[in-house]
Amino acid sequence: MLNNAILTKDNMVKRKWQGDPTCYFCNHNESLSHLFFQCSTAKAVWAIVAKCFGATNVPRSFDQCWNWCDKWLPAGKQFHTVGIAAVCWAIWKARNKVCFEGKPLLNPIAIICHACALMNYWAGLFKEIDKEALEAGVTTMLKIAASLLGKKRSRDGQQLLKNDDSGDKKE
Repeated sequence: MLNNAILTKDNMVKRKWQGDPTCYFCNHNESLSHLFFQCSTAKAVWAIVAKCFGATNVPRSFDQCWNWCDKWLPAGKQFHTVGIAAVCWAIWKARNKVCFEGKPLLNPIAIICHACALMNYWAGLFKEIDKEALEAGVTTMLKIAASLLGKKRSRDGQQLLKNDDSGDKKE
């Protein structure tokens, strides 16, 4: 991403590719900045992440993303790289499912679920206290995503747990 070398459609066109340059999620031309930050799908994903932090805005570019994390998650600097990488990788994988497998993205919550799965997996790379903090953050993000979706389970089968009035966990 730092070198704008990801094979987004604008970069493919620069290499003489003659395909359709529009984004798989909307009708704008696909570029790195568009796909990961300016597309309506990316904005929805970042808005869910923002809600988890209590942020009142979303990042509009990769460069801005770092400052955004510093502002809204100052005590979690050790998680910035993992979080940004997980969200961007999940967006890219969702885009590629549409591109190569013809599987439409039904809801941006699926991207959040994928990003959370990545962060849970990568949590094992951290010291125990940071691992637990990251896992707790992932749980919070999934609960917020579930509440925004209004369902307790996403389309890809990822379990999203919510408490009912009695305090018991439900699927």
